[in-house]
Amino acid sequence: MDQPLKVLHVFQEMDLGERHQLLRTKALGIEVAVICKTGASFMEEIQAAGIPVHPLDMHQRRDPGAITRLRQLIETEQPDIVHVYTKTALSNTIRAIDDLPPKLIAYRGIVGNLHWLNPTSRNSFLHPRVDRIICVCEAIRQDLLHNRFLGWHLPQEKVVTVHKGHETDWWPRENIPVDFSEFGVPAGVPVIGSVAQMRKRKGIPVLIEAFEKLRTPDVRLLLVGKVNDKHIARRIARSPAADRIHLAGWRADGAALIGALDVFVLPSLRREGLPRTVIEAMSQQVPAVVTDSGGSPELIEDGVSGRIVASGDADALASAIDELLGDPERRRQMGVAAEERIRTCFNPDITVEKTLAVYSQLLGRDITGDSA
Repeated sequence: MDQPLKVLHVFQEMDLGERHQLLRTKALGIEVAVICKTGASFMEEIQAAGIPVHPLDMHQRRDPGAITRLRQLIETEQPDIVHVYTKTALSNTIRAIDDLPPKLIAYRGIVGNLHWLNPTSRNSFLHPRVDRIICVCEAIRQDLLHNRFLGWHLPQEKVVTVHKGHETDWWPRENIPVDFSEFGVPAGVPVIGSVAQMRKRKGIPVLIEAFEKLRTPDVRLLLVGKVNDKHIARRIARSPAADRIHLAGWRADGAALIGALDVFVLPSLRREGLPRTVIEAMSQQVPAVVTDSGGSPELIEDGVSGRIVASGDADALASAIDELLGDPERRRQMGVAAEERIRTCFNPDITVEKTLAVYSQLLGRDITGDSA
């Protein structure tokens, strides 16, 4: 009988979806071990499930001490696969794994920012030692496959798409009721909102322009996230609708705020991956209006579970928001369809199944685990 598959996962931090992926993988009989930064928030939960955790801090993309320790751990754990989740960890793992036998898989969660002439890119995702790149959405996969310079390119079989799974009940709609009055929002008015890093590439200036064009009376815009970009701060301040734009800053309860909105908006211009905030909205039956940037259109069926508009088009964005605000029953139906889409098409079991298929193809053998 073949030995069960053993996978060493290299993180810094780990989100809820990744934790559930590891726990469900282990439940299928796969041997799992984790490397992460010291004091990572998930350590106790993972250890309690019987998964070995090795704390290791990586302070830069070429950290000699971390490279030495990584190689020691790989030699000790003797995994079949090393699965790495951040660019810093990948750069160090490539140097550590070198001529050792395990296959190396990298996770990619964002579009763009890689180039064949950039040493940082060539020493991470574009390095030949990487055997597979698992992309969180198809848009990232296509971006990588079209990333060519002279004769340099990634082989098609090296890049695969596996959407990260989420359970809709991670964000229960029965959250403690949100009172928007703490942000100066009057009771009873419709509220649209966006939870994002307040950067230009997130399309916040376009959202403000669209907000100014809305026909719906007395609608309010709630922006959740730190506004560190002075250009965005100035754009908000000079807006004729400034008195109806409410800034919440960074909030730990961002998901609960999303669940209390009438419409969620993510107006990204470029480099979007598979945005968690859109998933949080859809899981709580809040219809989302997104742009055709990155993986956002992969989440939503336009006109069924939300709306998709062209990035940078303030008129189209305003029209889609007005459409939803003006038809409460259509908005409700879209919200129900949105939750159903996340539950059936983007759940963690699908993620685990497709990830194990990548492992199996890479190793050239069937992977069943002891419990299969």
